[in-house]
Amino acid sequence: MNTSLLGGIIFVVVFAGIIILHELGHFFTARLLGIDVEEFGVGFPPRLARLWSARGRLVIAGRDVKIPRNFDIPLDQQSFLHRPVNLTTDEVKGKLVLRTIDFAITEDSQHLPDPATVKPAQAHSGDSPRKQKILRKEPIHGAISLSGTLKEFHPGTVFTLNWIPLGGYNKIKGEDDPNLPGGMAAARPWKRILVLLAGVTMNLLTAVLVYTFLFSQVGIPDKHSAVIAAVDPGSPAEFAGLKVNDIVLTAGGKTVDGYEELVAITHNYLGKPLQLTVSRAGQIVPIMITPRTVYPSDQGPMGIALSIAWHPARNWFETIPISFSAAGSDIQSLLSLPGRIIAGTLSPQEAQIGGPRSIWNLFQQSVARDVSSRQTTSGGQSQPPTNYTLLVIISLTLTVGVANLLPIPALDGWRIFTTLVEMVIRRPIPAKYQAAINGVGFLVLLILLGFFYIKDFINPINITLP
Repeated sequence: MNTSLLGGIIFVVVFAGIIILHELGHFFTARLLGIDVEEFGVGFPPRLARLWSARGRLVIAGRDVKIPRNFDIPLDQQSFLHRPVNLTTDEVKGKLVLRTIDFAITEDSQHLPDPATVKPAQAHSGDSPRKQKILRKEPIHGAISLSGTLKEFHPGTVFTLNWIPLGGYNKIKGEDDPNLPGGMAAARPWKRILVLLAGVTMNLLTAVLVYTFLFSQVGIPDKHSAVIAAVDPGSPAEFAGLKVNDIVLTAGGKTVDGYEELVAITHNYLGKPLQLTVSRAGQIVPIMITPRTVYPSDQGPMGIALSIAWHPARNWFETIPISFSAAGSDIQSLLSLPGRIIAGTLSPQEAQIGGPRSIWNLFQQSVARDVSSRQTTSGGQSQPPTNYTLLVIISLTLTVGVANLLPIPALDGWRIFTTLVEMVIRRPIPAKYQAAINGVGFLVLLILLGFFYIKDFINPINITLP
């Protein structure tokens, strides 16, 4: 397969998958905590198809009635909640299951008396047949009838497929209306925070899962090792006899516990002889080297590149702790970016996050390199396989998760912030103010993203993989 086409397919699948998994975190947590989700959409509108609707329930006359899967109630719940209705139900395993629901409403939203007491002749008095709408009035033999005021309505989630394939969304019931039972705003603050954090948690778990797959393939890193990854020509390391894949065990009489410690010891011996002990193909080899005091900007005092050792994983479970640790380190690096820019240890250009075109180009390059590294050369030899695509997926999903935690209106982080404020002041922030702030914030966010995406399209970030 053409690597450009493959890279494009992987880009779309990964980008959409990251957002869908994020939304699934919100969805499952909301349902687990008893918060209704009215719609879960794959892709973004316009709608392509309605796939199915899940089971729901309603409460009338003190009875809990189950709504079967794919049962379509034609009006929005706010139009008949707390209004008189008639139900016919079936008893299944001791539970009432909805068969029909009868209610009456005119086009000007004036509700009629209880439909059970309205006779056909009376139904048209005062209203023309054109304005009057009475749904499902026919009696059904063998059904259990219930009449009364509809106290609660918890619709089953409608699952939809939409035309724009880059992601998905949840339509959670009552996000800004605390008066709707079973809605988001009516839930306790700690429940809302858990629902909002669930999307980021799903991103973290996705990154951990991809890391476990990566470590299962390449092995588990030994952070306490220092391995010679490259030797620069004409360097002290070459003259001393260091070779690629040598493992440095001691330096200056001290046990080397990771390559960072070896770097620190080396800088203490600039211009002075340094005794090394290395492991080479199972043999212990002594090396005497003098780190140089003046060296090229792209090289170190000894003229070597360092890495760590990798040990094969005995089983998949062994990769889980190091996967959580690796994902945690990545999140820490993302969160430290503003501080590193302020401190001057990182330039704004180096910390710049790529937009869609930059990410597209990075996927194309990653997929091409990974495919190439797995092809056999004409001499029958193959290169060590690379896993750049997996690393890009991990970076992208963690970036999406961390970005959603920022306290910016229209993002999860802002809703978490306002909920925490509500918990401190012990009263909810008025819904109209929240809606206004979210609306303005969302508009500003769209403008900034539009500017950012246009800039990225015109002048994308050039990233060259090592």
